[in-house]
Amino acid sequence: MPRFSIFYPYFIIVCCLITCVLGITSLVRMPVDLFPAIRIPVVVVATFYSGMPAEDIETSITSRFERFFTLGSGIDHIESRSLPGVSLIKVFFQPGSDPDTDVSMISNLAMANLRHLPEGTLPPVVLKFDASSLPVCLITLKAQGLNETQLRDLGQFNIRNQVAGVPGASVPPPFGGKYRQIMVYVDPLKLEANQLSVMDVVRAVNSSNLILPAGDVKIGPFDYNVFSNSQIDTMSELDHVPLKTVGNSSVTVADVGYAKDASAIQTNVVRIDGQPSVYLPVLKQGGDSNTIIIVDGIKKAIANLLDVPKNLVTKVVFDQSIFVKNAIENLVHEGAIGLILTGLMILIFLGNLRATAAVFFSIPLSICAVF
Repeated sequence: MPRFSIFYPYFIIVCCLITCVLGITSLVRMPVDLFPAIRIPVVVVATFYSGMPAEDIETSITSRFERFFTLGSGIDHIESRSLPGVSLIKVFFQPGSDPDTDVSMISNLAMANLRHLPEGTLPPVVLKFDASSLPVCLITLKAQGLNETQLRDLGQFNIRNQVAGVPGASVPPPFGGKYRQIMVYVDPLKLEANQLSVMDVVRAVNSSNLILPAGDVKIGPFDYNVFSNSQIDTMSELDHVPLKTVGNSSVTVADVGYAKDASAIQTNVVRIDGQPSVYLPVLKQGGDSNTIIIVDGIKKAIANLLDVPKNLVTKVVFDQSIFVKNAIENLVHEGAIGLILTGLMILIFLGNLRATAAVFFSIPLSICAVF
């Protein structure tokens, strides 16, 4: 090999340049993360039935799913938990199985068994379990003059849509705040006096708040689209929704109660500096996603938000890219120290500048060849 290198120096130089180019290109495109990509063949099935106790969840949902999942192939074992209103099932597959195929098979089995579950059970959520599916950062939202409902709406419908386009990022719904709901509060005594029930109010409100397709109408040479919008815009209109007719008069919502722009029961609270706030977790999608690129993209998107109040304060916290960058800097620092010490050792013991230069070039070239 040394003789071949001496006789064909230009060929060796070209090979070294090709190795450097390919190595640097692979190094730049290599995914960077705290943890390596771990393919665990585990599928999680979450099924929800609000208000059902854990005992009924176990007998009516969890057990039925577990028995049905045994029809799948390549299953190692099944674990489950039954909580009030929630059934969680983990299906573990044999090592080496394809996670995407496992998810597809469990999804088909879960949907096929849905008709055997109690009426009102929500369709199951089937997810592939990934040990690296941890938040790479959190986006916090707070503002003076905005309540928790407004903050949640901003995070859910505005900011989330703008940051979800960052390559490799997955943005779940926000945590904290209050979920906006239009509530109708009724008086039981007034309902009884008018011979109405709560379900009568529910049916009347639902039937009066619709968008109906009306089609089109052709008049002369023109064809007009007819828009029939019967959705309710204000609380006062909702108060005037008729519930029943008695003689020449109607009983409305205002006669038995009142409508209010309120919120659902709050299940989680977020406080930043003692102020009610909301945060959006940002997860890293599978594949060759790069944590540093994702976090940098999120920060750039946050800095260029559109259609948000001026008093809204957004900030990226819990930034995992800081630890990744520190790890890379430490690796480069230690590698540089090792390269310098190796070159000094060759120079001191051999006293040959050519051998020292060869060491300085050969070590980085070997690293590029590895990538």
